Amino acid sequence: MEDKLVHKTSDEITPRGLTFKLLQDITHSFSEDQKVGQGGYGQVYKGILPDGEEIAVKKLYNMVGINDVQFTNEFNSLMKVKHQNIVRLVGYCFDVQKKPVKLPNGEYVFANSEERALCFEYLPLGSLDNHLSGETSGLDWNTRYKIIKGVCEGLNHLHNGSRDPIYHLDLKPANILLDKNMAPKIADFGLSRLFATTQTHLTTNLKGTAGYMPPEYIGERQISKKFDVYSLGIIIIAIIAGSSGYSRFAEMPSPQQFIQLVHGNWKKRWNATSSNASSDEACSLQLTTCLQIALRCVEKDRAKRPTIREIVDEMNEMDDIIVKKSSSLTAQLRRTESKEFLGVDPHELRFPFEMNKEISCVLQLTNNSDDLVEFHAKTNQKKYSTQPDKGVMEAWSKCYVIVTMKPQESMQQCNDVFVVRSTRVIREEDDGDDIASPLDRIHIAEQRPENQNLMGEVELPIVYVAFPRPPPG
Repeated sequence: MEDKLVHKTSDEITPRGLTFKLLQDITHSFSEDQKVGQGGYGQVYKGILPDGEEIAVKKLYNMVGINDVQFTNEFNSLMKVKHQNIVRLVGYCFDVQKKPVKLPNGEYVFANSEERALCFEYLPLGSLDNHLSGETSGLDWNTRYKIIKGVCEGLNHLHNGSRDPIYHLDLKPANILLDKNMAPKIADFGLSRLFATTQTHLTTNLKGTAGYMPPEYIGERQISKKFDVYSLGIIIIAIIAGSSGYSRFAEMPSPQQFIQLVHGNWKKRWNATSSNASSDEACSLQLTTCLQIALRCVEKDRAKRPTIREIVDEMNEMDDIIVKKSSSLTAQLRRTESKEFLGVDPHELRFPFEMNKEISCVLQLTNNSDDLVEFHAKTNQKKYSTQPDKGVMEAWSKCYVIVTMKPQESMQQCNDVFVVRSTRVIREEDDGDDIASPLDRIHIAEQRPENQNLMGEVELPIVYVAFPRPPPG
């Protein structure tokens, strides 16, 4: 089978057929060094195609019968969907060769040897389960809300984006991947099914992940559009309150008490990090709405659960309300001088430590001014890498800095710090042809020494924490 170039049209990118030999070459014969994950039906490796594109290669295990089903399910599902919140299928491999097999009597026969692989866009921040944490630390609220809404929009496209709905049936944080901008993409469609109607279906086999399967499926093997909605509710709670969030909810006397507890914890964090009352009010509305949606999603009676279309409509309506409330204050807020013109969140870098594993965490920088802001970021140790480590941010923009720790053999006491230095780049008035363009000014700013015209410096402690555990089954 020849490796085909991607066929591009104005509407879509068609996945290419790739040879098994090529996949072996770009993954160093599927070496452990290239391995980035594994699941019940295959292992995932990082590779770089000859054109320079980074991809994730999911090599399926050789399981007779089951292998065919998983490969076909995932291939069909991904060929039918194109959405910014669903992982993009780059290529596929179905390689069949005749290989000699020695029989007990010493004679040889030729038998089929089959290799199957699916190749996806490579998402550098890995799966969502590596970024879950409670209310007091970890990702800021805006990033969490962005992830929640993106997952909802991706699931809505699966259920309602085509004539025949697609049920994922294994939605969980491990199957939600994050790109470099923290945008979520739903992945792993090995258990997905394509249904011609939205009626309830029965199955004899129990497949999925404990803790994310709804009670009607566990007890009666019923599959409907509310299956994924139940899983979504568990995920939203985990995004907001950490991997133990659902356990805390189950122990509460009432749902309202759980909402009050989580909201109170977030409010303490906002009070400690924000001076913008309007922004806090918007975050509070988003948080309460998301929690209320999540708790309706995990209702034992599936008839009481909302549909994913109703969820997306509710979130869009809420966003419209926030935009209308904030638009009248925008000019006033932008005229207000911020004491911290470069906001940094979180206030410490927390690495979910796992021995001999490369680990990354994300830092959000926010330019709270009308000017360009130049930043330089670095650590005091060579065991970390930072991407990007410098840059210039436009007014009122955000930038995500990825800090990666090289594999370590043990979790030792850490006294490392991460330093962010910032400089305001004053925009010059354009009074002649010789004035540099905005892009030129950015380029010039990036060439300056990091300490020139230093305006601010923040030191963030680096903390190692135990690797987060999945929610209890």
